[in-house]
Amino acid sequence: MKLLLSCLLLCLGFLFSASLQAERIVLASSNYHPHYGADLPQQGVVTEIIRQAFALQGIQIEVEFMPFGRALHEAKVANYVGLIAAWYSEDRVENFLYSQPMYANQIVLFKRRSMPLEFRNFQQLADARFRLGVVQGYAQPEGLLLARLNTIAVASDEQAFRMLALERVDLVPADKLNGLYLLQTLLPEHAANIEYIEPVLDQRPMYLILSKQDPRSEELMERFNRGLQQLQASNQYRTILQSLLPATDAH
Repeated sequence: MKLLLSCLLLCLGFLFSASLQAERIVLASSNYHPHYGADLPQQGVVTEIIRQAFALQGIQIEVEFMPFGRALHEAKVANYVGLIAAWYSEDRVENFLYSQPMYANQIVLFKRRSMPLEFRNFQQLADARFRLGVVQGYAQPEGLLLARLNTIAVASDEQAFRMLALERVDLVPADKLNGLYLLQTLLPEHAANIEYIEPVLDQRPMYLILSKQDPRSEELMERFNRGLQQLQASNQYRTILQSLLPATDAH
């Protein structure tokens, strides 16, 4: 009897352990300051929104950071369940499920102060043969793609801004908060010489995306969206935004 009881307890222990493992997922991510990053408090506001939305559904997340192009590929082939955040693009729908939006990025053009430019349209930039520094794998505004601009792909936002400061590219399309954060924290020696210009090119909502190659993704996305709705209806969502997202808005 004691042996039977011991075996039963052991089996229950294995089942309990397996259930715990099933409720923990690993997501890939890049560093996209101040929205998410390995060195940010709580790994950034977007990561914390995703973490808390899943937590409301009884799921814990782990995050591994890498360059965006690699993170996107690794999530696509389901080496990770999904990617912490991405913008919507038609070519990704085949491979990923998109969540409900979390909040939007404002995409603007950054330039050197010494270069006069009043933006009218993307064709104007193409005619002037401006070189744009773009991060490999990022979805770009449709007008930019249609104008067939001269783009130079780089691995990270920081690299794009360094090239802008060194005059190796002429413009960088980037999220306004991301660009200002990089200039103020990682590239302060160049901050006085670089500015963003208006109008805003695009408002791009950020989404959690999950790989269609992972059989758990549909259920996980349903649970995430339920958790996100709960979170956005609470004071906790506003607290996360206010405490982790800087209100940086200076040229």
